[in-house]
Amino acid sequence: MSTILSAPSRPPAGILNTLSYPNFRLYFITQLISFSGTWMQKVASGWLVFYLTHSELWLGLIACAAGLPALLLSPFAGVVVDRFPKRQIIMATQTAQMFLALLLAALVFTDMIQVWHIVLLSLLSGTLDALDGPARQAFIVEMVDHDNLSNGIMLNSIMSSVARIFGPTLAGVALVQWGAGWCFFLNSMSFLAVIAGLRAMHIAEHKTEHRSVSYRKQFIEGMSFSRYHPTIAPLLLLSTISSVFFLNMMTLMPAFADVVLHSPKEGYAMLNAANGVGAVCAGLLASWLHKRTKKRGWIVSTAAILTPIGIGVFASTTNTSVATLLVALCGLGIILQFVTMNTLIQSQVPDEFRGRVMSLYTLTFFGIAPFGALALGFIASAVGTPSALLLYAIIGGILSATIIWRSPALRRLA
Repeated sequence: MSTILSAPSRPPAGILNTLSYPNFRLYFITQLISFSGTWMQKVASGWLVFYLTHSELWLGLIACAAGLPALLLSPFAGVVVDRFPKRQIIMATQTAQMFLALLLAALVFTDMIQVWHIVLLSLLSGTLDALDGPARQAFIVEMVDHDNLSNGIMLNSIMSSVARIFGPTLAGVALVQWGAGWCFFLNSMSFLAVIAGLRAMHIAEHKTEHRSVSYRKQFIEGMSFSRYHPTIAPLLLLSTISSVFFLNMMTLMPAFADVVLHSPKEGYAMLNAANGVGAVCAGLLASWLHKRTKKRGWIVSTAAILTPIGIGVFASTTNTSVATLLVALCGLGIILQFVTMNTLIQSQVPDEFRGRVMSLYTLTFFGIAPFGALALGFIASAVGTPSALLLYAIIGGILSATIIWRSPALRRLA
């Protein structure tokens, strides 16, 4: 791998290593702005869909529409990421996402918005995410060196988790004061920061060794490597289970806030903000644990078992304060698990396979998880939101425990 430009020769110790690299510092600041805008749009979209339809099933359908392109394209997108400059890929996808957000804002401002518009735009956004997700995951190692890769992943997670607080909080204010259209417009403007930051970076273009190899062969090589790796394979399975059964709890938050807590706007914003607080704490806790223990496989296993217990308890509460606390704890468990899995996968995968393996990792929450959201919405429309969440917690907990029990190599990971 070519030398990273502008990297300090002896970076300081600790998780803040990555901020001593000018490229990553620029990435961190601009992505924080953009991710906050993205969360504003997610919160506003969920509220708008439920406002238009009053249906939990439609919440699942929208999530499914966003995931379908990723399900079909992510494994192939990993080949593209391994063949072409990642910065150029991210710039292209972020520019396109900006125009989609602008279009959604225009539809709301002109009072022309219908639920099928949101479905179509979700499909287009999901297509871009299929390429953007693995590119961003694999791009971190180009902004920092391998010694600081784990710190970079953790700090990147903390950044996205902080955005989970800023975005929903701003969305709650904007929804109450101005309406959903302004959430979409502000999100579109946030992409300008990322595009400008990527253009300002000084990164050496990495020479690829894959251009002479066919796309088909690269695809097969990546799938084979992931399938037979003794720890990456179970980590990807565990990521899939967690994405489908745990991460999807937020899909039903508009319905839970409305039907159970009787607070469709303020309560919904509080639950999303609490989820963000838990995610930030998870990033900080992951960094603290990384310094004090090498048993990261144990961390993943513990989080995968305790999280469904928390979701099950959350499903049984009707008190807004208790529900907010439980969402924060569940958010902590979910993100702690994903941060640690991401770190373990990236620490084991060779650079030549990084894009393809990370495309499979992002597939678990961009491509597969939305179909879990669709099923969750369908179940909730039949038996109610609390019962659906409880059922998912039980199934996800059993499957996670099975993977952990059958993968001793995963539990021993350092």
